[in-house]
Amino acid sequence: MKVLSRKRILSNFIARHSGLMLLVAFGFLGVWVVDDYGAGPDTEPQRDLAGHALDYVLGNVESLKQDYSRFYGVAFELPLLLTELALGLDDIRDIYLTRHLVSHMFFLTGGLFCYLLARRLFENRLLAVLAMLLFLLHPRIYAHSFFNSKDVPFLSMFMICLYLAHRAFGRDGRWWWFALCGV
Repeated sequence: MKVLSRKRILSNFIARHSGLMLLVAFGFLGVWVVDDYGAGPDTEPQRDLAGHALDYVLGNVESLKQDYSRFYGVAFELPLLLTELALGLDDIRDIYLTRHLVSHMFFLTGGLFCYLLARRLFENRLLAVLAMLLFLLHPRIYAHSFFNSKDVPFLSMFMICLYLAHRAFGRDGRWWWFALCGV
């Protein structure tokens, strides 16, 4: 009887926390394969753009005007640069591996919000896990989640915003969901 009870407890735990378990598994997988991805062709110009934007924020007004790629946003690049500076990274390999890891973790956060959105929409954990797997296992998107600092963060942030909008406009929409959606 104890064995049957333990199996039931384990199956209930897996059913309740399957999205979190998948997220942890993909996190470990990402740490394991982060070395396999190189830098994209626009990685260095995007990193330079973040440096110019940081100079602009710190008072050097002319820095951003001279950059040829000033039309691109720095909403994701600037935090990547600040992470690099906070960790005190000097080696270019360490810088790129950190950028890859942070980008991938943000992609996994988007996958978690995909799971949460599908769970709220379909009220079925199995369909939510399937939606999360479809989001995370697309080969090109998964590969780009390591080195693409423009498209994949946009995709992840879009998924986060969809979840927040669903919560804000849902039955239990409170004012703070609208405030989060507006941020």
